[in-house]
Amino acid sequence: MDERLERLLRQQLDSGFADLRGAEAAITLPVSERLLNELVVEAVPPSAPVRDLQIAPEAADRFSVRLRVGSSPLIPRLKIALSIDRQPELPTSPVLVLKVESAGLMTLAGPILRLLNALPAGIAVHDDRIHLDLRALADHRGLAPFLDYLTELRVNTLPGAVVLTLRGRLR
Repeated sequence: MDERLERLLRQQLDSGFADLRGAEAAITLPVSERLLNELVVEAVPPSAPVRDLQIAPEAADRFSVRLRVGSSPLIPRLKIALSIDRQPELPTSPVLVLKVESAGLMTLAGPILRLLNALPAGIAVHDDRIHLDLRALADHRGLAPFLDYLTELRVNTLPGAVVLTLRGRLR
């Protein structure tokens, strides 16, 4: 990004976007499966126990996730079916909750999923739920202040895409 533009954006952010106060915006942003996977690969640190992670958005707010835990090729890839269980509630609870739907998987993979708690701050596994704390994840990238301007964030899926619906207001 151009240094001057970045400086201007930082000044506006620091002032609470005082020069744009009262602005409102809504956007529907479809994110392709390819881009989603690129973003996820970039976000997962090399130290994480997860390898070969691929996420496939499906119809009706569901995902198919393929991954390998650990680096040994002897450990088979897991396929996990997830559904969106709870949407983020902004600003009080910016947490997206996914439910593991793979029947019987929790019995077999419970210990493996507990290993996933080694993932970065903002991702936690509790029983058959995966909690994605969007504020913590955004903070890791220096983007958390922008969440303060969102009044709504919904995550839905279509085959091959995640659809983000965002609404925001500059107070």
